[in-house]
Amino acid sequence: MNNKLCIVIISYNKVNPVIRAVKSSIQSYPDAEIILIDNSEDIKFFKELKQKLKKYSNIKFIKNNINVGFSKGVNQGIRIALEKNTEYILLINDDAYLDKNCILQLVDVLEKNEKALLAGPTIFYDKYPNKIWHTGGYFNKLLGNINIPYKNKTMDPDFFKILSPKEVDFLTGCVLMIKRKAFKIIGLFDETFFFYGEDLDYSLRVKKSGYKLLWVPYAFAWHDINIEKERTNPFVMYHLGRSSVYVRKKHFNKIYFFYYLFLHFTLYTIFRSYQIFKGSKNIASLKAWIKGSWDGLLI
Repeated sequence: MNNKLCIVIISYNKVNPVIRAVKSSIQSYPDAEIILIDNSEDIKFFKELKQKLKKYSNIKFIKNNINVGFSKGVNQGIRIALEKNTEYILLINDDAYLDKNCILQLVDVLEKNEKALLAGPTIFYDKYPNKIWHTGGYFNKLLGNINIPYKNKTMDPDFFKILSPKEVDFLTGCVLMIKRKAFKIIGLFDETFFFYGEDLDYSLRVKKSGYKLLWVPYAFAWHDINIEKERTNPFVMYHLGRSSVYVRKKHFNKIYFFYYLFLHFTLYTIFRSYQIFKGSKNIASLKAWIKGSWDGLLI
């Protein structure tokens, strides 16, 4: 493949998972330039990353003095990649990693589909390698949420190897391949989102512009995440609430938005309460969810 490719990784308070993400990216596409942006408040993480990855000449290291969030961080990396006339940009979370064929498979699908701007792989849980975390999603207007087929099901990877790429409504930013022209047509990520919701916002913007998002079933990646423990602290719950409300306020008419708010403050608040009870067991997390939801209304 002649097209240049850049990989953007936003790291936050991690070292070994980031190294794994980098190594899997290089294995999947050795000629890519990696732009590694560290949002950690403590400089020790950045110093350790630079030391342990110093043998790789294709990594550009950037240290932010504060945590600027995911959207602003990836936009930093995207701007650098665009200045290099990069044809494809891959976003990969600092706790994700790729199959050796993943990058080429995603790019191949985008090259064959002129109207497609985004492509994403099948993503499994790291701790349960055959359990599905993400397979692309479809917006369910009745429930106001994203339905992800196969979510949390245990599946033989061979099942996905025989499937064809499918058009979807949503692709996660956890592992996301983006064509250069997407930024000319759609623009960069909305930095109003600190984290969470920015990928749904971008997916909806692509769909509204008449372009496609493709889930590539036979391209594989893994996500090292424990939702009950890692996503039920007050900081995360605040931003989940804020982003969930704001993205729907931004994209839907007032009648539907008020309908969603009813669901948000009843059905989904009950669901988040259940998650918090199973995870952090911290009442501050529920308060943060409610405050974030209210702040999302005020944006």
